[in-house]
Amino acid sequence: SLRATVLRLLRATHGSAFVLFTSYGLLRTLAKELGPDLEADGMNVFVQGTEQRDALLKRFRTASHAVLFGTDSFWAGVDVVGEALQSVIITKLPFRVPTEPIVEARVEYIDRHGGNAFLEYTVPLAVIKLRQGFGRLIRSRTDYGVVAILDRRVLDKYYGKWFLESLPECADAVGPLDEVEAKVKAFFDGKRAATAAPRIRRR
Repeated sequence: SLRATVLRLLRATHGSAFVLFTSYGLLRTLAKELGPDLEADGMNVFVQGTEQRDALLKRFRTASHAVLFGTDSFWAGVDVVGEALQSVIITKLPFRVPTEPIVEARVEYIDRHGGNAFLEYTVPLAVIKLRQGFGRLIRSRTDYGVVAILDRRVLDKYYGKWFLESLPECADAVGPLDEVEAKVKAFFDGKRAATAAPRIRRR
């Protein structure tokens, strides 16, 4: 389930994560379900809508092992540098809601003129949004971390490759949750060991 997957990934990284959604409904549901477990594990939970965005971000940056559940406004224009943010979990591909007036009008216009609104408008917009969400992670040359895309459409749908090809080059892990979770833990264990290793100076 989505709940179990998000919980295991957050435990693997010990927080320091954004969990990004495309709907407030799912955000609120998952935050309510996972909040007690995360807090019991020593993570600080922040949920969009409980206070102003800037105040929420300020608290997230200074808290240890923080997890922020966010939707549209947290996919772009938000900078968190360093260890405060080392994981971004994307629950769904960020397709715009088709009933939004602007989206609906644009789709109708393209279709009416013989185009394919899904391929010419809907998918390209979602690709840009995914790149923006992905970009929340690496904000400086020393940043590192993991981005998890939990929407199987990037693998199962013909248009999925366009999303993946739009992302910066990086190592990837595709497979059952147990395997991905193990690789995430190994990645962070390696990074933390390298950081903790003493520097040896040659004379």
